[in-house]
Amino acid sequence: MNKFSPNFEGNETALPSGLLYTPQDNYSLVELSDTKKEHQITHLYSDGATSCIILIVVGQQETGNTQVGLAHLSKQESFETFFRLIEQRFRGNIAVYAQGANPPEENHGSDNRLTNERILREWVADHSSSVSRQTLQITQQVLALGEGNPLEANRDCLGIDLKTLQVSNQRLPITTQRDEYNGLQTLYSLFGQELQTPLMLRSIAQPFTQEQITELVTLAFHYNWIDILEMSDEEMLYYFSTTPQYEVPWFCDSLRQSALYVQNHLHLIV
Repeated sequence: MNKFSPNFEGNETALPSGLLYTPQDNYSLVELSDTKKEHQITHLYSDGATSCIILIVVGQQETGNTQVGLAHLSKQESFETFFRLIEQRFRGNIAVYAQGANPPEENHGSDNRLTNERILREWVADHSSSVSRQTLQITQQVLALGEGNPLEANRDCLGIDLKTLQVSNQRLPITTQRDEYNGLQTLYSLFGQELQTPLMLRSIAQPFTQEQITELVTLAFHYNWIDILEMSDEEMLYYFSTTPQYEVPWFCDSLRQSALYVQNHLHLIV
């Protein structure tokens, strides 16, 4: 039985209507009382988390309205940015669900660096104490972290049905939703922290500005990013993946798409 959903069967199902996909280093935040949107969001989902962690938070705003946040987090800065957002937008009791940080990172002995798993667990512990002075408290948590091969048992994906608030790692047949910008999202994940105004975590509801697009293309060009179009899959995995033996099937295609984006936007480079 899956720890997130008692109805988990492990097979892909049809995409839910109203699905909102959240790529790496992005977040989605939905107020469930907001029924005025033309295209109502009914399902949040993300996948492809190997060393990353997908985090879902369910709780209430200060007004009492229920809201749900989902983020796909890859590094300390993106975790810290999402934590600040949660602490600003949520009040009272919250539920936290997370999956990722796979495979388990090796023990480096005296190495005191913060791993993604440790960053999340410390934040959860700090907000779970009954004597916490925080404006919110975690009263329910399910953390599936460092449990093994991310390509097995759907350990790389997590979603939530906003109608029932059921959290599940049921895999969904995502294709074009992973990068609606045809390669720009991948460039942001790689180079966003090097922008003149660093972008560590991006709201999926906020389009890229023209300035950000120009900067990302320029950064990638100066890293000779177009050259990867000549690389084999094996070379891409060797040079660009931190977990090459566990990488998602679309990893190399996403990198090629981002290189093509740069190639097709060279006119932006001054």
